[in-house]
Amino acid sequence: MSESGGRPLRFHALRGRAAGVIAALAVGALVLAGCSTPTGAETSSITVAQPMDLKSPDPVIDNSLYSTNIFRSVFDQLNEVMPDGSLAPRLATGWTASGDARTWTFPLRRDSTFHDGTPVTAADVVFSFQAVMGNPRSLNRIYTNNIENVAADRQGGVVFTLKKADAAFPRIAYYISIVPQQYYERVGPEGFADNPIGSGPYRFVSWTPGVSVELTSYPEYWGGAPSIRNVTVLPVADPEARINGLLAGDIDLTSLTPAQISAVQGAAEPVEKQANQLVYLSGNAEAGGPLADQKLRNAISMAIDRTTIIDTVLYGYGAVASGSAVAPDVEGYDGSLAPLDHDIAEATRLVAESNYRGTPIPLDYPTDGNVPMSNQLAQAVAAQLSRIGIRVELRGSDAASFDLKWTSHEFRGLYLSQFSPSMMDASTTLNYLFGPTGNALFSDPEIDALIVQAGTTVDERKRRAVMSEIWLLNQQRSWVINLDYTVSTYGKTIGLRWQPRADGHVDWRTASWQ
Repeated sequence: MSESGGRPLRFHALRGRAAGVIAALAVGALVLAGCSTPTGAETSSITVAQPMDLKSPDPVIDNSLYSTNIFRSVFDQLNEVMPDGSLAPRLATGWTASGDARTWTFPLRRDSTFHDGTPVTAADVVFSFQAVMGNPRSLNRIYTNNIENVAADRQGGVVFTLKKADAAFPRIAYYISIVPQQYYERVGPEGFADNPIGSGPYRFVSWTPGVSVELTSYPEYWGGAPSIRNVTVLPVADPEARINGLLAGDIDLTSLTPAQISAVQGAAEPVEKQANQLVYLSGNAEAGGPLADQKLRNAISMAIDRTTIIDTVLYGYGAVASGSAVAPDVEGYDGSLAPLDHDIAEATRLVAESNYRGTPIPLDYPTDGNVPMSNQLAQAVAAQLSRIGIRVELRGSDAASFDLKWTSHEFRGLYLSQFSPSMMDASTTLNYLFGPTGNALFSDPEIDALIVQAGTTVDERKRRAVMSEIWLLNQQRSWVINLDYTVSTYGKTIGLRWQPRADGHVDWRTASWQ
């Protein structure tokens, strides 16, 4: 990708920094730097390490967690999820719905400009949504498939007409970043990916795949320029390389594994936050194999000792999952549901009554990415299943390959993964993990009908009741086997002010140095 701004010397220096982090890991070095607070020019910059790289700088195409961390800085969205999970205006000044929740109107602020100085208009918003709707490669289409029409109104706002009622639509709209229509049409998707232009508080400078993304602040941002001028985002898949970089002073902010928290005490500052992430097991029941057998699925769920996994594998950084397939801070969570059963004797009996005959079941899992301690977790699950006579064949792969297998329905047995609904609403989880429009590897017509009902129920209390009915059915049938609700763990340079978020995004827009 070509650079969209200057500062080549700074860019090459950062390439060396990233390479140095990896090299330190390769030789087993653990360099403990001094813990003094940055001063002078250092306080105008921050280096963030993420487990994965951008997939594309074009927000019309990409929506992965680590890409959207960057998109939230470079682009505006109509609204935004706040650190506590609540919804607030951003490019829109608010929103209203018709009585049947099929028509939504978003008035727009008038003082926003793109990074090339052109004003952001309702036409740009309409185009951005239509670009997603019309692009078969867009990973965001799942958020726009209920939109029947989007148009500008006479007051300079945007009106959405939906195919069916959706009380959660403002949260769904949050996923779509706004791009400049004239520029995007002139340069095309590939040209835009080479030189993205947004209207957010940071301007895109460059992306060198596998090395770094560089951003610099946009002084004319309607919300004011951010405190930190330059942000460098490094893709560092290996958690040991991330902690080494943090301790050496090459990285200012990064996610850590639970096992690493004690190692940074005193040299850096550990941070933890109850996240929106569910870690779960599911299986492919489409292939006609043993996982189509409910007794076997129930046995697998009963065999999992969730408390022991959290205490030993996750070092206590997790909460035992109940029947709700969303974490406690996510809309749709039902705290009244009974805990999931752990009963080795009953699980063993169910295996004996099932169609399982001892053939090893593949267990796919990501070896990197954002499933905490994924390798150790997969091994623990395999060991616990062996206690009830289920043999497991572990199949680890990097997160990118794992995601491709998931979206392509290539898993033949079990898979271990996570889901984190950024909009902080269970509708995303239902669509992706359970419904026919997502990546479910099973079909349950009763649950599918309830998903439709939840999506068209405007009354919040009634909507939650429908979701709880889905959780209860899943608890009985074990299509998605909930393991734990993640407590996210991070490390930051001492002196950096930064607030973690319930939605799992790493947001540096409001970060500052002391």
